[in-house]
Amino acid sequence: MQIPVLAITDGTAAPEWVEVPLSRWRFKRRPSQRLPLDPHTAKSVRRHLRLAPWSLLVGLVSLAAWSGLAFANLSSVSRAAAVAVACAGSLWPLAERRGLPEHMPSRTRSGELRIPQVPVEVADQWVVQNPGVIATDEPAPRPHSRRFYASWATGLLTASIALAAVLENDGREDSILLWILVPALFFTSLTMVWKMQPPAKDGTVRTWPPGAA
Repeated sequence: MQIPVLAITDGTAAPEWVEVPLSRWRFKRRPSQRLPLDPHTAKSVRRHLRLAPWSLLVGLVSLAAWSGLAFANLSSVSRAAAVAVACAGSLWPLAERRGLPEHMPSRTRSGELRIPQVPVEVADQWVVQNPGVIATDEPAPRPHSRRFYASWATGLLTASIALAAVLENDGREDSILLWILVPALFFTSLTMVWKMQPPAKDGTVRTWPPGAA
């Protein structure tokens, strides 16, 4: 594949070449593709590459801290430490992704390389130098199938209802964090339902239910 020496982000003619991760899992640095980026984005991607491998560990530690707050009888000092750790874990993704493009290059389920939001003049160069490359304004497909999102939507909705029933009938005063988890599960299930629809182009008006006039 012939890659034009133009930044895929803004068409900069003197780009910096960076190994851009293509996995949808933040903590994975492979597979990757060496791509030309503008200096600002290149700096952000390099920072992401340094921090991303730690994201899984940070997430687990943050989850442990939240679990301690919800279920353990902690002292005031331990509770303050758990709150600090939990909040730091929640803010980690913001630091990790600061400055990154909204949509990163990725591999589709069929194995194709998709590079979104490329300037028109840069896309033209890719097409000219690589006959198999296609420029399109179609939105990127969902990373998972409709069945995947339907399964998660059903499971999360069931979990929210079950948790609400348990908290309502267990006869004790439960942590507020557990009550917060109920609507969190419910609204996450609605997000999964929304993702069952194919992505829409910019400016497209969504209707509910899908297909309604």
